[in-house]
Parts: sequence; C-alpha cells; structure tokens
Amino acid sequence: MQILPVIDLEAAAADSTRFETEAQRLDRACRDAGVFEVVGHGVPAAVIESLFAVTREFFALPPEQKSLVAQPQPDQVRGWSGLGREGIAYSLDEESPGDLKEKMDMGPPESLGGGPERHPGSGPHFARNVWPARPARMSVVWEEYYRHLIRVRNALLRLCAHAFALDDDFFDDKFDQSISMLRALHYPNQPEPPLSGQMRAGAHTDYGAFTVVTAEDRPGGLEVLRAGSWEPVPLTPGRLAVMTGDLFAEWTGDRWPSTLHRVVNPTRAQALDSSRLAFAFYDHPNHDVAVEPLPPFTDPDAPPGTALTSGDHLRLKYLRQTTFGRQTGG
Repeated sequence: MQILPVIDLEAAAADSTRFETEAQRLDRACRDAGVFEVVGHGVPAAVIESLFAVTREFFALPPEQKSLVAQPQPDQVRGWSGLGREGIAYSLDEESPGDLKEKMDMGPPESLGGGPERHPGSGPHFARNVWPARPARMSVVWEEYYRHLIRVRNALLRLCAHAFALDDDFFDDKFDQSISMLRALHYPNQPEPPLSGQMRAGAHTDYGAFTVVTAEDRPGGLEVLRAGSWEPVPLTPGRLAVMTGDLFAEWTGDRWPSTLHRVVNPTRAQALDSSRLAFAFYDHPNHDVAVEPLPPFTDPDAPPGTALTSGDHLRLKYLRQTTFGRQTGG
C-alpha cells in the first residue's frame, strides 16, 4: 500500500461542493481501502508532540510504578497493562501467545460527561480514568488530545451521514455520550525472538466505528489485509490515519468492511533498535446504540431479532482479548 486515500476536513468545511466531494471520497476509501489519511484536522503539532513526550516518560518508569495504575478489571478499558498481558487475536477466536506490547488507556473524561454515576446501566464503559502521579501532566495532555479527536470524529461522521444520504446530523445523538477510548501502545525492543505466532499485535479488527491512529515510523509497524495479502500502512507525519471498525461493517451491511490489521515484529537485525510508540483512538457511539443496519442498508426480508448494543459488543470483544478467550462477556 504505497499511497492512502486522503480526506481533507478543512476543505469539507469550506463550502457545500467540497463537502460533497469529501463525502464521496470517504465512501470510496472505506469501501475500497478500509484505511485513509485525514488532513486539515486542526490538531496542533505541539499537542501531538506533547502527547508522545509525556507518554514516553510514563512507559520509561519501572514496572512497579506503572502497576500502581494497572487496569482495574478485565472489562475496563482503563489504565496500564504490561507486556504480553493480552492477546488481541482472541477477539476473533484465534489463539495466540500474548502480544509484545504494553499499553495505557483512558475513556471519556469527566469534563466530557464521564464518570459512572452519570450513566446508570452503562456497565464498565464510564469507569473513572486512572492516572499516574508521574508524569504529573499526563492527564492534561491526554485529555486535550482526546477532545481534539472528538472534534475530528464529529466532522467525519457528518461526511459519513451525507455519504449514506442521511441527514448530516444523523449521528449527533448517537455519539453525544460516546464511550470512545484513547490508547497508547508501546512496542519495546525485542532482545529475545518472539514465540511462534507471537506478534506485537495479532490480526484483528477493531470493535468500534473508526480507529484514529498516529504513530512513530519505526521498524515493526501496522499492516492491513488487502486482496489476501498483508500490506504495510504508510504513516505520513502531520496526518491522522483512520481505519473502519466492526460497527460500520454492521451498520452498512459490509459496504464498509471492518479493516483486518496487525502490528508485525521487526526483523531480527532491527530488533534491538525498534522501540515504537503509537496511539489509537477507538471511536464508539453511546453504549445503548444498536448494532444493526442503518436505514439505507436495512434488509426488509431479514428475520426480526434483538440487536446487540454498542456497549455489549465492546465488552464481549474486550473480555476475549484481555482474558485470552477465557471470558466471553456473559
């Protein structure tokens, strides 16, 4: 994959003609590639630089300090998890050794409606965020970036709605209390060879609507499956890479397939100088939004059934990942 499709949010906001053009480009990108880049997103470079710097500082701490903010429960996407503590391929019922990464997660901050007491019946999806004492500024930096990506997400959803011939604000009330998450993924150097079948992140699809990625260009990176072949994803500095997830596949009857991807290991020649830091913003709607086809994609002949909710879908998938398939959401 040499060149990714590009969506220009600044151009889309300029006038109705450019908005229409960018909506059509987004539709083609999600149908044909499953991954695209966003320009004109308005996220200041200084915000991204601070995000990487403060997070590198956190991951450099000894494990006993990072464990003070360990993930509280297997179904809570919060806090730190160490190397090999989850197997993401289990989300697709594929067995694998633990992934060669450590990670740190946050969910909706209280300033954006977070906190469990505000959302009764939402399960783990508004659990409080956990922050380390060091670096002291970590929560401020992360929350600033999170807010920027909510803004980017809202702009993308308006293009999505337009592409589906829905009202441009169709998704507004479905994402106004979203359970989206920001994750830092640290892939350390690999002094020891991986186990058979072990990767930095095994093959999987993401569970939400979009996943927004920004990452260092280092050995051992992101690949997507296209036409039966794994292809590296080029990441351009200053741009955001976006992949489609399970919910858009369900909402569109696979017009926008969920992007199967993985993070591969560096070659052994590069393994001792391959530390890589990446961020993934997993964009999810409100926890009670139904996982079923949207109006343009409804099959009138489909038998009636009870749709899974966004929150239940996320919890089920995440439990498989964090418990290596031992728990499946029941």
